[in-house]
Amino acid sequence: MRGRALRVLALGMAFILPLPPPWVLAPRTAMAQGTQPASGPTTFNPEQLDALLAPIALYPDALLTQILMACTFPLEIVEASRWLEQPGNAELQGDALTQALASQSWDPSVKSLVPFPQVLSMLNSNLSWTQQVGYAFATQQADVMNSVQRLRAQAEQAGTLQSTAQQSVTSEQGAIVIQPADPQVVYVPVYNPSVVYGAWPYPALPPVYFPPPPGYVAANAFVSGLAFAAGVAVVGSLWGWAQPSWYRGNVNVNVNRYNTINVNRTAIQSNVWRAPPPGVGGRPVRPPSGPVGAPARLNGLPPNAIGRQAVQVPSSLVSRPPAGNGAPPPNRPVGQGQVPNRPATPPGPGTNRPATPPAGANRPVSPPAGAPRTPPQNAPRPAAPARYTPPSGAFGGVNEGARAAQYGNRGAQSRGVSQQGRAGGGGRPAGGAVYRR
Repeated sequence: MRGRALRVLALGMAFILPLPPPWVLAPRTAMAQGTQPASGPTTFNPEQLDALLAPIALYPDALLTQILMACTFPLEIVEASRWLEQPGNAELQGDALTQALASQSWDPSVKSLVPFPQVLSMLNSNLSWTQQVGYAFATQQADVMNSVQRLRAQAEQAGTLQSTAQQSVTSEQGAIVIQPADPQVVYVPVYNPSVVYGAWPYPALPPVYFPPPPGYVAANAFVSGLAFAAGVAVVGSLWGWAQPSWYRGNVNVNVNRYNTINVNRTAIQSNVWRAPPPGVGGRPVRPPSGPVGAPARLNGLPPNAIGRQAVQVPSSLVSRPPAGNGAPPPNRPVGQGQVPNRPATPPGPGTNRPATPPAGANRPVSPPAGAPRTPPQNAPRPAAPARYTPPSGAFGGVNEGARAAQYGNRGAQSRGVSQQGRAGGGGRPAGGAVYRR
């Protein structure tokens, strides 16, 4: 019986004791998930992006887009580069190359670079740079597109970017577009960024430079501008399925052609390219180290940034013209040592001037100069002498001469005492006579 009572009591206590509130359990949940606050900047600033993209910003639009997307899969770039080194794979072209790549699970952007062995070798030989480009494009797609346009504008101003027999340079809605002069042949340019962009505006962060890989023809044009390797025949199924949208800052993808190449991966539905999740294909989870260092804080585009001239503020926005005929504006000093114009009307309510005391209040009265000191507050005042009233009647003023003389002597005596008090700093003597009737 006793044991049953104890069990009932324990069950009742279980219903009575409250559970911990959610805000007490929340910190433990966060600790279990291993969440950590982010520290430091996680995006590259304009100077870093310009230095990072300088080696490829002058590539044709379609090739540049394929490179930027492929850089988000650095591990697959390594696999593709090793596959291309295997015997017999480098000789594959056209449909044979497309069929050989169908069994690979790489992203279509990586497969589209296999026909360009020089480009694939550059990405594989400089993986730290490749990872930084891929991280920047995955997290700052619009910033990367803007940086490419700044670099192209800088090269155009330097006179090194122009239409040639290998490529066509045009302007569409303010954006510089580079296309192959022959739609069936692509010429990959090679150049020294320190030369082709003119004076580099960021001395502390020079542009990234890679020596020409094997297969490029380093002619005299390379010393003064752009040089081109031998043309690469376009593989129709692997070329032109993605184009940059310079106005929106993203990449447009042909969904049908992408899914045709992407036979071993999940099909896409949107025509706007999306970066892979962190960790997929070797995409870094955190900002990787590389030639431009860790991401720096964004301070806006410098006035002397690539692609635009230094900004000069108009003088009218700094120096305000004087009012009237050269007269200074009101309520302002006109010069050193002069007093500013004061308002004609006295200040209204709300100023620091004391308000007028209400009627009936005891207003303090300042004593006249030379008067004796004021007695302490709340001190008893001496009774005032009774006012003299002359006697009435026909003979009322006969004997008033002697009384008037007494009043005169009293006044003289009072004046003498006052003078003595001012000289000595004291008040009226305690034994002074007061006339009383």
